[in-house]
Amino acid sequence: MLPMLPKSFIKFGAAALAATTCVVTGHAVANAEGLPGITFRWNNREGFNELGHVIELNNEPNSWGRYRLKIGARDMELAASQFVVNMPDHFDGKFDEDDIEVRICKSKGSFLRRAKCDAVEVDEVAVDMDARQIAIYPAAPVAAGKNVELVFSNVKNPRHPGMYQFNGLVEVPGDVPLLRPIGAWILSIENN
Repeated sequence: MLPMLPKSFIKFGAAALAATTCVVTGHAVANAEGLPGITFRWNNREGFNELGHVIELNNEPNSWGRYRLKIGARDMELAASQFVVNMPDHFDGKFDEDDIEVRICKSKGSFLRRAKCDAVEVDEVAVDMDARQIAIYPAAPVAAGKNVELVFSNVKNPRHPGMYQFNGLVEVPGDVPLLRPIGAWILSIENN
């Protein structure tokens, strides 16, 4: 015969089981897509806008991957004649200038279905590791209100695991070239 357990012990055990299940399930889903899973932000500044991303192929240190940095239609409030991605100083990965593209997506996609995207003609891509930025110049400005993906193929991941914040900016076509921030992508490189 089993001994009777106090109700407080049963409630505590159920809560611990639920929390463990959420953490394990969240980690498994995050690893399946290469996303960081649950992201905690300390001292979250007003106006911080975290953008979506997917790391395909591999997100392990010192390996090759493909980064798909997403900009939602709500974040593309204005047309963009240039996209700029700033990377942190501690990111020591490498980018292939010849394998960077801009795509306009007809839909956002979902967990089970990839978004349908069309490549945009690009005039120039400039990767400047000293300035810690990548500038992408489309042949024609990308219209406001579009779902956009910046796709970086043949990326050599950094040598060390960690979280890397990439900041996105766009230049609005007009008389005065002015870069406007649109948000940030928090990329997680980890030992699997």
